[in-house]
Amino acid sequence: MPRLINRAVLLQSLLALTFDIGGILSGRIVLLFSPIFESSPWILAIYPPLLSVRGNIGGIFSGRFSTMLHVGEAEPRLRRNTSEFYSLVRAIFFLTFVDTAGSGFIAFTVNSLFGNAMLSDLFFYVIVPPVTSLFAMAIAIPFVSYIGVSAFRKGLDPSILLYPAMSTMDDILITLCYVLVVTVAMLPGGSTGIQVVAVLMCIFFFTMFVKQRGARAFRRTVVEGGPMILLSSLLGTFAGVGLVGLRDEISRKPSILMLYPALIDTLGDIGSILGTMHTAKLALGYTSSFYAALRETLVDLVSVEVAGAMIHLVFGIVTFLIAGVTGIPSNLSLLVKVALLSNLLSFLLVSALSLLVATQTFKYGLDPDNFVIPAVTSVSDVGATIALMASLTILGV
Repeated sequence: MPRLINRAVLLQSLLALTFDIGGILSGRIVLLFSPIFESSPWILAIYPPLLSVRGNIGGIFSGRFSTMLHVGEAEPRLRRNTSEFYSLVRAIFFLTFVDTAGSGFIAFTVNSLFGNAMLSDLFFYVIVPPVTSLFAMAIAIPFVSYIGVSAFRKGLDPSILLYPAMSTMDDILITLCYVLVVTVAMLPGGSTGIQVVAVLMCIFFFTMFVKQRGARAFRRTVVEGGPMILLSSLLGTFAGVGLVGLRDEISRKPSILMLYPALIDTLGDIGSILGTMHTAKLALGYTSSFYAALRETLVDLVSVEVAGAMIHLVFGIVTFLIAGVTGIPSNLSLLVKVALLSNLLSFLLVSALSLLVATQTFKYGLDPDNFVIPAVTSVSDVGATIALMASLTILGV
């Protein structure tokens, strides 16, 4: 009888998804500053697309870096690396600035249509996301690069470990930086300071683009990744609209908001693990078609999902414990049920999507690492939000 679980993939996936427990910390930070988040709808509306763009850009970096380590385009060290590696880093920072500003404008447009934003909010939608994300990315990239290099040196697969580590690190950093930037922006004269920082960033990144536009790795990452991130950020914006619609449920059961970032993280991580493993196989010539990948990846899919279900059980327990210690009313049974049901309702969609995007982009001569994780994380943002809403409905909350 053929085996249904790859023990190595299961254990490494469980290790990788353990990082997502940090997403609960992000949710607790949001609740800690809930008066700020509840003071204006735009603050809550920007949060999911900000997490979405973070996941998209961080996903391009982690997916591309892990593939570069596999094929020898990057060295397993932090200093004196290859020119391709440094071009990738510059492209990631450039994309962070351009696409977070663009996604902020998209979020403003969509939320205006739903009556959640006014013209006076446009400044916050366009300026706050890039300032927030660049601060967070400047800390996250060195940290995640270290994890990727260490994993590769120890014989572990960075395709499994890298994105989950980066997504959780970014969630915590994004949340902290977002609260800081929003607080500063709402102080008297604070918006002027944020505007000055934004203008300096415009000058810096325009200069970077002029100098780097001829570098192959920089150009390809920006040209292929940029439009994909903007397109996928639209889905994150609808997740924001959905989160605003959950305000009543969140106010009644605030522990649900603690759980929310972890649900988004893990759903995206499940798809990204499968997709990044597959992009490495494509680059090395091990597989070429979606149907072949589906057959070959069935064991990996089951292994990753078993790890995912186990970690969702842990999410419910950890959320309950953190909520209890910090004075948030919670229900252990409800949190465990919501976490597990949300996972079951959504994991197959992102798993199939990650394989489909990888094989189809590779088929047409594109770099799948520029497409897989942005597509998966954006669908995950909406998928996790819809799965959460469906779970609450099914459970009668």
